[in-house]
Amino acid sequence: MNSWIIKHYNYHFLTAKRNGHGVHSPFVYTLVENVFSEDVSFYAFKELKNVRDMLRTDTQILHVNDLGAGSKKLNSTERRVCDIAKHGISSKKQSEFYFKLINYLNCTNVIELGTSLGLNTLYFSLANSSAKIYTIEGSESLCKHATALFQKHQRNNIVLKCGNFDTELPQVLNETGSFDLLYIDGNHAFEPTLRYFQMALNYCKESSVIVFDDIYWSKEMTKAWQEVIKDPKVTLSIDCFYFGLVFFRKETKHKEHFKLML
Repeated sequence: MNSWIIKHYNYHFLTAKRNGHGVHSPFVYTLVENVFSEDVSFYAFKELKNVRDMLRTDTQILHVNDLGAGSKKLNSTERRVCDIAKHGISSKKQSEFYFKLINYLNCTNVIELGTSLGLNTLYFSLANSSAKIYTIEGSESLCKHATALFQKHQRNNIVLKCGNFDTELPQVLNETGSFDLLYIDGNHAFEPTLRYFQMALNYCKESSVIVFDDIYWSKEMTKAWQEVIKDPKVTLSIDCFYFGLVFFRKETKHKEHFKLML
């Protein structure tokens, strides 16, 4: 980790609330109980762990055309699947959190920016089999890999769009009309992150949640996160260090911001 990430992790470790202690928002407290602190191993977790283990041993080489800010550890366009699985996707703990969040909030319309190998998309898909999962990826080779993964696991509720976020996201938003959860994990830069957020605002419902991955990945991402949580439409935000959540719930009369340990 670089000095920027270490500095903010240390601060987060010292200040973040644990197990709901000191959390006075009823909604956030129940979220902690049912998602953050829920240690039930869901039926799909074993299957998904097996997929993760398989990806971490796959030496297949993909030519990755990265349209975003790139990877700090994978500089070459020629990347082994196992290296992407090790350095370029969410941890098991994070992916299981997203699964539990979608399951608990009963999200039926999910949009993902940044499919990568397709593992998180599988978590989203299995969290609610009746949900429709739209996922967008800019790299053609990653799209092909993810498509094969979805077909292998017979996930018929996933729609993969291969192309630039700037053109594909507006089309998906227009098609869906609204969303329950939007997961932004791509193009880790200030201006694009805010642009995707602004695109999504017109399609938010009161129950919608937007997840921003890697909010301390760089100074730009941290600045983008700070701008997002200041938006008047955001009534509640949760900083989990590795990612951030923003909500638009009208029951929250005054803007609230929490730092929670995952």
